[in-house]
Amino acid sequence: MAASWRLRCDPRVLSYLLGFHRRQSPGLIKGASGCSVGRVTSGRWFHSTQWMLVDPIKILMPSLSPTMEEGNIVKWLKKEGEAVSAGDALCEIETDKAVVTLDAGDDGILAKIVQMPDVNVSWDGEGPKQLPFIDISVAVATDKGLITPIIKNAAAKGIQEIAASVKVLSKKARDGKLLPEEYQGGSFSISNLGMFGIDEFTAVINPPQACILAVGRSRPVLKLTQDEEGNATLQQHQHIRVTMSSDSRVVDDELATRFLETFKANLENPIRLA
Repeated sequence: MAASWRLRCDPRVLSYLLGFHRRQSPGLIKGASGCSVGRVTSGRWFHSTQWMLVDPIKILMPSLSPTMEEGNIVKWLKKEGEAVSAGDALCEIETDKAVVTLDAGDDGILAKIVQMPDVNVSWDGEGPKQLPFIDISVAVATDKGLITPIIKNAAAKGIQEIAASVKVLSKKARDGKLLPEEYQGGSFSISNLGMFGIDEFTAVINPPQACILAVGRSRPVLKLTQDEEGNATLQQHQHIRVTMSSDSRVVDDELATRFLETFKANLENPIRLA
């Protein structure tokens, strides 16, 4: 199964695919949460994008009682991109004793809620296997064919670190110097042909992975908009088309659509990518 989405985002975001440069500021909440689903579709979106430099602080699940070993976030009280002040209630957490409210310890912006582990799976021959790590395989063309070096534990890295790792691993791949542990494994793949002028394409899944994201080139599009006084004006936006191929045995159409909706929202609002 493959689904395509067209989205508008800042060219500086496109240069890194999944992130942006950063400065010190609170931001990342990590925890368990359910997610809704939608239908597969294609479309075109135009949104304003504000470039923000943020170095997020990861807020992990706290221990809220002496006997607490795990907790489940049952309700978010703030939205992604929303300003947060010290003492504000962020979410409600269900523990082994009761439902407890978690308050913010500092001022900042809620950058990203990590809650889509269902696409980070593989097929082990008998059924789906949830992966405990997020290792992103990046397709690199070499003289001897295609190889996919891996960004290990990508969720714990900043965008500058990811960009530097991709650069180093790509050079090692082209020089034929990758170690086996640098290209074997991975939980999710990304293939980018945009630099070759390709508008869109469908990539082939790398088993036992369940998904691969194909990224086309960015291109300028003019849109007629209105300013605050109602005057018509032309604005230029950068558009790309991304297509995700997924193994429907483990990532069905609804889940793939939900992931692409989140991916689109992240690129169109870079603060979510902290």
